[in-house]
Amino acid sequence: MKRLAVQNVTDLIRAQGLKLTPQRLAIVEYLQQCTHHPTADEVWSAVNAKFPMASRATVYNTLNWLLESGQLAEIQQDGVMRFDPNLDPHHHFVCRRCGRVEDVDYDVIAPWPQCTLPGRHVIEGFELTLRGLCATCVQTTSDVTS
Repeated sequence: MKRLAVQNVTDLIRAQGLKLTPQRLAIVEYLQQCTHHPTADEVWSAVNAKFPMASRATVYNTLNWLLESGQLAEIQQDGVMRFDPNLDPHHHFVCRRCGRVEDVDYDVIAPWPQCTLPGRHVIEGFELTLRGLCATCVQTTSDVTS
């Protein structure tokens, strides 16, 4: 699995002549261990717990730099920008009740048929967003109705 990795980011920062500040490192470490898809504010809150002087600007600038350098992906969920440290091609499942976003491996979904779009569009890839109830919300629902 190709994920955001501290070593890759450290090498890239040094190659570009940037400073690897403790705050930047904390942002990358937090994202590397994330199993969910945090918002910028969630990243800021986590980093701020460790570095109370970390500014939102530092978090936002670092997230933007990680996106631009291809070390992080972004997904939109109902108008909210979330960050995805999983760089392998994959789909997403979004729970309509709790809002949880989960990765879904490509091979779980049947192969997409080759298709063409009107005009001269060239399809290079695709991502699906599946919506429904996550296992926890299904269990909660069945607990209430039982």
